[in-house]
Amino acid sequence: MVSQTIFRRDFALICWFGCLALTAIGCGGTKSGPVEQPLRGALEDFHQFLKNLPTDNLQPPKDVAAFMPLEPMAPVAAEYLINGELVYFWGSGLADGGERIIAHQKTMDTDGCWVLLENGKVVKLSAEKFAAAPKAK
Repeated sequence: MVSQTIFRRDFALICWFGCLALTAIGCGGTKSGPVEQPLRGALEDFHQFLKNLPTDNLQPPKDVAAFMPLEPMAPVAAEYLINGELVYFWGSGLADGGERIIAHQKTMDTDGCWVLLENGKVVKLSAEKFAAAPKAK
């Protein structure tokens, strides 16, 4: 009688741990969904930063020294601006209907690069379109 109880308990524990192990094996693996686009996210963050400046009676920064005190307002973009992966035409701001590039990723990927336009749109331009696009100065 006692041996049957121990057997049942042990069998239940083995089954429970077996199910737990199979569940753990099924978790993780490869991620599906959109490919990460960190520079796009940084440009979108920078767009929000520029959009919020007038609310605080601030002007777009004229250089990196002027940007540093404002860095907490653009935490994602700041990292890329400071390490040089994101190029910003210092002093440029947003403008309704504007089509000039005010910020862009530094390196050109095979399928183009991400840019922030004056109108606030973040788009990917091919190398040819990027070369031909007007840039803020």
